[in-house]
Amino acid sequence: MKLKLFPLNLVALPYKIIPLHIFEERYKKMIKDCIDKKKEFGIIYQNKDTQSKIGCSVSIEKIINTYADGRMDVVVKGSKIFKVQRQYLKQDLVMGDIVFMPESEPLDKNIFNPLLDKYIKLLLAVGLKDNLDRHLAKTKTFELLEMIQTSHDFELELLRLNSEEKRSEILNRFFTSILEQSNLFKSNERYQS
Repeated sequence: MKLKLFPLNLVALPYKIIPLHIFEERYKKMIKDCIDKKKEFGIIYQNKDTQSKIGCSVSIEKIINTYADGRMDVVVKGSKIFKVQRQYLKQDLVMGDIVFMPESEPLDKNIFNPLLDKYIKLLLAVGLKDNLDRHLAKTKTFELLEMIQTSHDFELELLRLNSEEKRSEILNRFFTSILEQSNLFKSNERYQS
């Protein structure tokens, strides 16, 4: 399958919400085309040294702002993981021949629910108490990263795994290590006015 690619210094994951400011001409055209045709595009991680061969398709969820010069602020949401088989330039855009990865089997609730509990504890520890029902309804490991900022390397590692069970093991260790550092969540008077 062919997919328009947007190399960025960020990792898109399924279910992840990403705000983008679109300012380059080629990407303004790409986004407009995706909006008009209700099509997805792919985000692949790229830094100054390397470019990932794995990425995530995204759909445009909302147009936040459009400017007179054609720039726009949009919100996209991650959808499906893919591998890039070949990439090339077409009309100044990076195109990819991609293969979507098979969706992972859902985890047994006996494995997933303790992980979900840790996720909820993290949200509560940092003071996020609104919309807990929405968070409690989550059923996939990638959904548990919605409110959590991690490193690109960590996110790429999770993206490369095609197993909910393996992702859950990594996230379980990650959430546990954060929760064990209870001093991170204590109020610090020196920051109060």
